[in-house]
Amino acid sequence: MQDKKREQLVVSKSYKKSNELINAMGKGTALSQKLFAIGMQNITVDKTNNVVATIYGSELRKMFNSSSGSLYEHIEALCDRQIKGATIFDWNLLMKDKENGKIEAHQVVTDASFKDGTLTLRYNNSLTDKIVNLQKNYTVLSLADTLSLKSVYSLRLYEMLKSAYDYKKAIIKDEGEQAFEYNLTELKLELGIITSGGSKEIKTELEKDFPDYDKIEELAEKTGQTKYKEYKIFNRNVLNKAKEELNKKTSLDVDYEPIKSGRRAVGIRFYVNQKESVQANKKSAAPINKDEILDELIDLLHGDFKVREIRDIAETAGYDLDKIKKSYEYMQSYATKIDVPIAFMKDCIKNEYYTSKNAPKFPEKNKFHNFEQNSNDNFEELERLLLDN
Repeated sequence: MQDKKREQLVVSKSYKKSNELINAMGKGTALSQKLFAIGMQNITVDKTNNVVATIYGSELRKMFNSSSGSLYEHIEALCDRQIKGATIFDWNLLMKDKENGKIEAHQVVTDASFKDGTLTLRYNNSLTDKIVNLQKNYTVLSLADTLSLKSVYSLRLYEMLKSAYDYKKAIIKDEGEQAFEYNLTELKLELGIITSGGSKEIKTELEKDFPDYDKIEELAEKTGQTKYKEYKIFNRNVLNKAKEELNKKTSLDVDYEPIKSGRRAVGIRFYVNQKESVQANKKSAAPINKDEILDELIDLLHGDFKVREIRDIAETAGYDLDKIKKSYEYMQSYATKIDVPIAFMKDCIKNEYYTSKNAPKFPEKNKFHNFEQNSNDNFEELERLLLDN
């Protein structure tokens, strides 16, 4: 019983992920995304500026649903393409920097080692500032949601839609349903169904400010990328399955419809909402375990507050975890500077500023805010395979 309770404490954690990584057009596996999520709970930066993630055997067993026996075969399949085909090294990105007029190709995971039941992953040092010390342009994701998803398409859509929803919610101060549109080929590029595949023509087209997606689709067909070419197959095998999995297993409520030009589907319109926190309501009626809540709050807030301030925040909220999280998300998305975050948090908790109807309207001379906004720039990153197949 105690083990089960501790397991719930572990997976109830959240982690930050750069919106640039989330919205990049790239190819990867569900396993590489899950390992990234777990690895963010225990990371360091080595002397060569590489992010190093340490994942212990107990966490690996939960991910692999393996309660006994050796983990060696699982790890071997993670790393050896001859055994499994796709590996953790197949997470590849091509980052587009318009302002500086450059494009950088990256293999995300560069090295892996497994010893004494512990897996160590090293990430490309060119991506270090997009993995650690994130102060803006990131999304807070649920570890439990990520680990529950089986399909890599569900995982990608979860990250993309959560990022888009959180950003729009912060901008318009509305927690209701939001709509997001994608060109059909653009969406396939985001999901890794279509890649540049080594084609210079596709790469050149993607580098443009306004790519011709019809041309990209034609070029992709010439390189043999015809998977889910027909909309009805893409809809049945990707979109519908992802929708069902997201609605069943995550905090998002997702629906979608095709955008048509005549009878042809040319895009997808997603409708996204945040589910009511049923578990939070249940917790409010149960006896409060202050130590457990403080542990979780320290993990969530330690980057912005001292321990004594976190305790003060918890006392102000009556140890209402949901209220504190909403106030913290509101503070992170605030558009102007917050000079005294602890005062802002306590005031937000007391007055529930995270509800649009209670949002503060301070006189200019009394403003104590301006925390850097958790914004989501309109990135147009690209992807191409970097490894020889």
